[in-house]
Amino acid sequence: MRDIALILHGFAGVVAVPFGPAAIALTLRRRGLNWAGEVYHWAIALVCLTALVMVPYDWGRLWYFWPITVASYLFVYFGQRAAEAPGGLWYRGVLRGYGGGWIALWTAIAIVGLPERPWAWVIPIVAGSALIEWLCVHPAKGWTREVQPDV
Repeated sequence: MRDIALILHGFAGVVAVPFGPAAIALTLRRRGLNWAGEVYHWAIALVCLTALVMVPYDWGRLWYFWPITVASYLFVYFGQRAAEAPGGLWYRGVLRGYGGGWIALWTAIAIVGLPERPWAWVIPIVAGSALIEWLCVHPAKGWTREVQPDV
């Protein structure tokens, strides 16, 4: 079971890494949920589900991945909910949701890839959060205009 989960985890992670920025960009450009957001959501869901399966096999060393996993999925879930109902400050939900999930994904990659360098784990959190918050405060004009009803 662990080997199957590991293979699916790696596959889903490879899909999620490039689809995070694609989901953000397309969702903001099209002002709503789209195929890239759906692919990203399900890739993150699979990454998180397989992580939850693998963690108990080495609980003493990997227990902290459970809260990271839950937070990662919740970020993406809330980003998708914001994308489903654009209006008002919807773009902030998309940026913080999809972007927060992407930051959590890169943080987990840094934790696994650089276990002896804990300072490197902070880089995706600080850089990603600063960029997301800057974009929330300085949105593109297209993100804030009201959608015109079809006549």
